[in-house]
Amino acid sequence: MKSVLVFFLSLTLIACKTLTGSDDRLPEWWTSPIEDSSEWLYGLGEGKTLNTANQQALVNVAGKLQTKISGSLSRRTQETTVSADDYIDRKMSSEIERVSLSHFETLKIETLSHRVLTLVRVDRQALADDWLRQYQSIEADIQALLSDKKKSRFQWWMTARHLKPTALEGDRLAALISGLTSTEKVSSFTHRLEQAMNENKPTVTIKGDQSNLNQVIMSELLAQGLRVGGCRRCDLIIQYNTNFSSNVLFGESVVKMDFSGTLTDGSGDFSSNHWSTSASSVSGLGVGKKATLSIAVQKIKGEGLWKVFGMETK
Repeated sequence: MKSVLVFFLSLTLIACKTLTGSDDRLPEWWTSPIEDSSEWLYGLGEGKTLNTANQQALVNVAGKLQTKISGSLSRRTQETTVSADDYIDRKMSSEIERVSLSHFETLKIETLSHRVLTLVRVDRQALADDWLRQYQSIEADIQALLSDKKKSRFQWWMTARHLKPTALEGDRLAALISGLTSTEKVSSFTHRLEQAMNENKPTVTIKGDQSNLNQVIMSELLAQGLRVGGCRRCDLIIQYNTNFSSNVLFGESVVKMDFSGTLTDGSGDFSSNHWSTSASSVSGLGVGKKATLSIAVQKIKGEGLWKVFGMETK
């Protein structure tokens, strides 16, 4: 019995010594992390492989940036009364964690029994320059659109609509640059684009022979902020025709609706599309016709108004 106790005590001492030794092996750069400087951001990472450890270290750096950028956004919210800026701040605050970091190098690596420790540093200026190049590219695109006088009003508006996510990304980049350099970079791409779109809303008229389709088309237009009807020379004419045909198959009426639609602006017809829907009914032609129209309505809602008229976007 005494020998058993001695054996277990020996095991306990060995285990304690192993743990102590493991702690002693932790490098100084891990236990006393390097502080960030005006040139570098430092991050510690831990993982089963060097790659996962580096990724964790970059997450650590991103967390530091998030704190700084959130502070910058809070100051902006307090200093401005523009609701669009508040909206941008909320959007960017939710996306800061998605910051992608580049321009980093691994400074230290320590391989322990079941894990890898790493220390990385990120070049502040190189990262800021990279973000600034992206920002300036977006700025050039926004400025080119705002000064474009050649496009028809509708096609200008559609281009602006496509640029909205890009404008938001530009404002987000400005906040990232501010947080990284501690120099406030004010950006209002989203606000400027929204303001220009509101000032240049196209007028639209619908020319079609089906009230159900007219109703869903109008609903889609209004949801996008366009002005429908009441125009003598409208910026956009949405025109379509429908043609119905039917056959009787196994006692059921099979009804097919052919749809032909065209979009026309000041430069003429610029988009068109042809498609069809079909439905069967034992209750006759009238019920089958209603069914095809219902399917067409769902197609417009599902695919988007502009796509069903031949444009690539919804």
